[in-house]
Amino acid sequence: MSILLHLPSPVKKLVAKPKHAEPKTSSILLVSVSIFIGIIILMYSGLMYTDTMMKQYSACRDKIIGYEQSGMYSSPEDFKVVLSYCDVS
Repeated sequence: MSILLHLPSPVKKLVAKPKHAEPKTSSILLVSVSIFIGIIILMYSGLMYTDTMMKQYSACRDKIIGYEQSGMYSSPEDFKVVLSYCDVS
């Protein structure tokens, strides 16, 4: 019985490639800037909505006070009830 000795084949340098590449600095910066701009746009639209609602409330209140000064409401209770409608709308 003979034993054959085989020389191992030379090992080549293997380079393991990751499945997901590391994010680049430019992509991280782009995502950060887009999130920042999104937050700014949301804050601006919220402030504009609040400003619009305050102007509508003020116009409603001014109109009711004008009617009250011209004597349209017979009692202060009527005036308070009508003024409460501005809070609802």
